[in-house]
Amino acid sequence: MTIPPMREENTVNRPQALALFDFDGTLIRGDSIVAFVRFARKKGAMSRREYLLACAAAVRYGLGLLSAAESKNAALAFRMRLSEKDRRALDEAFVRQELLGRVYPAGKACILSHRQAGRLPVLVTASTENYMPLAAQALGFEAVLCTPLLPDGTVGENCRGEEKPRRVLSWLKQQGVQADFAASWAYGDSKSDLPMLRLCGHPVQVNPKRKLKKAAPDMETAIWRT
Repeated sequence: MTIPPMREENTVNRPQALALFDFDGTLIRGDSIVAFVRFARKKGAMSRREYLLACAAAVRYGLGLLSAAESKNAALAFRMRLSEKDRRALDEAFVRQELLGRVYPAGKACILSHRQAGRLPVLVTASTENYMPLAAQALGFEAVLCTPLLPDGTVGENCRGEEKPRRVLSWLKQQGVQADFAASWAYGDSKSDLPMLRLCGHPVQVNPKRKLKKAAPDMETAIWRT
């Protein structure tokens, strides 16, 4: 999903530098879908039973007993009980009242600096499309590549690991943009972000987790705090 439409000057047939950003753990602390579930419960959109089932699924995912897709499906299952209008209202309220306030100021400044330098900022995240496009638009991203939601409310292909560079390359092809990856930047916090980080000439590990630091000890590091 492109947000907003590509600027006309960026469609010129010349290599374009990008700035690729992970979201959870990079631009915010923690996992946004966990925050979304807590917000939904606080607002009364989730029943106590639905909330407990989502929490149990998260624990089982952490223990390796559920896949990421299964955990996300459990977290978002309650949305299909809501009307489309109420789902949209909940997603918008979450982004406006909760999510944007969690974004690191240094992250916001970094996105803006890349836009001003003429690079295309693209959000590439495993979080889901019910709220990520809204957040991406508010933060000034050119596009958001995230985990899709299918018509039945379940998640599609998880935008994680090797799927991230695949999604970036597919988006570039759809847009007719030739990327200058040597001049591009990428930001991530976990080892699963490495395929995206290694796509660019200027990878940066932000508040890196232990496995990422071990896998890429010489990569530039940034520490972002609230």
